[in-house]
Amino acid sequence: METNVFVQAVEIEVDLDRRLRRGDALIVEERQTVRDGELVVAEADRVAVVGRFAGAEPDMLVYPLAAQGGPRRVRREALHVRGVVIGLRSVL
Repeated sequence: METNVFVQAVEIEVDLDRRLRRGDALIVEERQTVRDGELVVAEADRVAVVGRFAGAEPDMLVYPLAAQGGPRRVRREALHVRGVVIGLRSVL
């Protein structure tokens, strides 16, 4: 089975589970099928965001990966899931 994986850069500090720092990189498996509790990379308003998927919730708390700004709630149907985070390459 072929798996598509990509690297998503973290360009600002994100406080999600643990602090993601500028220069870190998320290793992401491309898929749209997401399970409850998984960390996903998605697009919202043409901005890359990261957040934890909660199946029972109609919206998600997402954090931008490239632009300053705090977390925000976004309706799940407004998100285009690009993939699920399967690893992290840290600058530390």
